[in-house]
Amino acid sequence: MPYEGAVTDGGSRGVLMSGPAALNAEFEAVLRQCLDGSIGPDTLLHRDTDLRQFGIDSLAIVRLLVTIEDAFGVIVPDEVISFEIFSSAGTLWDVVSGLAGEQGED
Repeated sequence: MPYEGAVTDGGSRGVLMSGPAALNAEFEAVLRQCLDGSIGPDTLLHRDTDLRQFGIDSLAIVRLLVTIEDAFGVIVPDEVISFEIFSSAGTLWDVVSGLAGEQGED
């Protein structure tokens, strides 16, 4: 089972990567699901992956936000939402994990 911060290589081997460039495995799965096959199975995702290269648009952003809120039990406030938070996987993950920590303390 993947551990916190693990990333699979997207292939059938399920190779795990860890370290500062790694993403949460559940978060990576959400990205792949919401970007509707734009991310190839052999494409590695890491913190500095530019999500714009996968054609993220306003519809994909809404779908991604709803899925993230459901998957991670967070509410993304309107004032946090900007196109910049979707520029990289790491930037978006930092927002999500920060909200999870803040909202989990309430």
